[in-house]
Amino acid sequence: MRNVIRFCSILCVLGFITPTATASLINPDISVEGNVTFDINPISGSLPATGNASQSADISKIIGSTATISTVNNVTPSGANPFGGGFTDYGDGLGIDASALSTLGIGNVRDFIFDFDFSLSNNSATDFYKIYFELVFSNSVNANGADAFVDSEINLFDSASNEIFFSDLTSDTANGDEKNGAFLASAGASLTDSGTFLFDFTLAAGATNSFSALLKMDGGGFTSDALFSASSSAFIRVVGADNLTNSPTPTPVPEPSTLILFAAVIGLLKIKRKVIN
Repeated sequence: MRNVIRFCSILCVLGFITPTATASLINPDISVEGNVTFDINPISGSLPATGNASQSADISKIIGSTATISTVNNVTPSGANPFGGGFTDYGDGLGIDASALSTLGIGNVRDFIFDFDFSLSNNSATDFYKIYFELVFSNSVNANGADAFVDSEINLFDSASNEIFFSDLTSDTANGDEKNGAFLASAGASLTDSGTFLFDFTLAAGATNSFSALLKMDGGGFTSDALFSASSSAFIRVVGADNLTNSPTPTPVPEPSTLILFAAVIGLLKIKRKVIN
C-alpha cells in the first residue's frame, strides 16, 4: 500500500510539471541522456542513518512524457541504480525528493548522496544547436535542541566541474546558521530556499557536452533534546532547443506555473509521508 500511495501521489502531479508549451519530440539531430545514481560507493558514498535518525528518497524520471518512480529507504534502492535513460520529448527529465530527520535524541545522517549525470550530443554534420534546460528546486532545513545541525545542498556543475548553481542551507543550534554561503545571525532556525534556474549549452556540429548535479544531506543530534529535519527536491528537464544555423525558432520560456506545480509535488509527498508514518 505504501508503494501505491507513493507512486500515485508523485505520478499525478509530475504529469503537470511536463510543459504543455514545449511538449514535442526532441529534434532527431540532438541526443540527451540522463541518470540519477544513489551513491553507495563503500568509501565515499552514502552511509546508513544511525540512532534516532532516518533517511529516504523518491527518484523520478519522465521519459516520453511518462513518469516512473524508484525509492531509496535508508541505503537500499528499490529499483535500478542508476535510474534514467535517453530523453525523447521536450519536458523529459529526472528528479529527486529526499528527506532526512530524527526524533528526539541522538542520531546521525552522514552523506546521503545522489548524483545526476547528463550527456548531450549534436548528431548534425552541419548545424549548431543550443539546448535549454531547467532546474526546479526546493530546499528546507531545521534543527532544535542544545546541539543539533542539519545541512542540505543542491549543486549543478558543467563538464569541467565548475559550479554554475548551488542551494546550500545549514541549521545549527550550536554553531549558527548559514544560507548559500552567508552566515546568519540565527542558530537552529527553519531555513528555506526554492526557485527555478534556467541554463543552456551550445553544441557545434558533431560536438558533445555533459553536465552533472549533486544532492547531499548531513545531520546530527548530539544531546537528548536534539532533533533535526531536512527536505530537498530537485528536478532537471530539457525544455527546448534552437537550430542556430538554419532559421532558428525561439524556444518557448517554461510556463510560470512550473514552480507552483512543483511545490504541489512536494506538498503531496509530505502529506503522503505523514499519512504513512
